[in-house]
Amino acid sequence: MTQPVKRPLSGKLLLVFSVLLGALVVVGFYPDLFERWILDPPLFAIRSFLSGMTGVSRDTSGFFTHYVDLLGVQQENLRLKTQVAKLNRELAHEKILNLRTRDLESLLALKARISQKAIACHVMAANSTDSPRTLLLDCGKDRGVAVRDGVIGSRGVVGYVIRVFDVFSQVIWVEDPLFALEGRLTDSGQRGLVRGRGGERPLSLRYIPSLTHVDKGSEVVTTGEDGYFPPEEPIGTVVSLGNSGHRIFQTIHLSPEERLGDLWAVFVLVPPLSWTASPLLGKESR
Repeated sequence: MTQPVKRPLSGKLLLVFSVLLGALVVVGFYPDLFERWILDPPLFAIRSFLSGMTGVSRDTSGFFTHYVDLLGVQQENLRLKTQVAKLNRELAHEKILNLRTRDLESLLALKARISQKAIACHVMAANSTDSPRTLLLDCGKDRGVAVRDGVIGSRGVVGYVIRVFDVFSQVIWVEDPLFALEGRLTDSGQRGLVRGRGGERPLSLRYIPSLTHVDKGSEVVTTGEDGYFPPEEPIGTVVSLGNSGHRIFQTIHLSPEERLGDLWAVFVLVPPLSWTASPLLGKESR
């Protein structure tokens, strides 16, 4: 079997070179064909490559620019949130200061209105459980506070002092079931007994005859006859009336004028007279 003759490498190169040379000579007579076949393909490839690189560079640059802008927006947003939170804290503080200033003005007006001695005290803490509902004041025996002294705030009656220590005292809140005080309806002048009911429930006004006309919104004030509170100090406002039916007395509920969570300063009222050990001896100066 005859083996095919292998041409040397130089012969192959010479053949390829001759073909290319012949093609160039032939195409040289046709410049348009030469430009379209020989020059345009590599130029088109180079232009496509450069255009792609320019697009990638533009997209990369745009992405980086957007990323930098987004970081700037996030930092500005964080700065604005911090500033808003600071302004909200300052606004809340200003509101508290305004409320306390208004309460202080009311307390000063109250101090000028009442004739008996009063001791200004701050509320240290409040026990908001059902019973006993009490307050702790930063005044005690060192300031002349005694058990059963009445306590009043800028809006009305707060309660009674029930325990006294050297430098602080404990006050029972008006809503506690152990609290009781004589009150008077301002529109009719009828008197009854104000009692706490506990559990943040409205106060009750008892022993008001069923024939007495009472409206919602009627105010109940102190009578001043107990010797601990001056007269005409607000206790509460009528919020509901029960159906008395054929009973002698009405069922009346009051909303206290003071709010336990709003108290920060009060007056402890020192009664001008106190009971002696023997009731037959009457009262003595305190």
